[in-house]
Amino acid sequence: MLGIVISYYWAVALLIFSMWFKLFWVDETTPRNDLSSWVVLIVGASLWVVVLPFANLELVLKAYSINS
Repeated sequence: MLGIVISYYWAVALLIFSMWFKLFWVDETTPRNDLSSWVVLIVGASLWVVVLPFANLELVLKAYSINS
């Protein structure tokens, strides 16, 4: 049972990393050789359980402020 949970956790982390990596790669404002950006990308994807709700909240608040 625990193996299934761990596999699910890392599968979602890999999915999150791949989506954020695509966004990172097309972003022209951050150099691709910036080590701190890569660390944040990897740590953020690894800790998706904590990071993802805050990232979603930030996007919702940004969309709400644009529509207001």
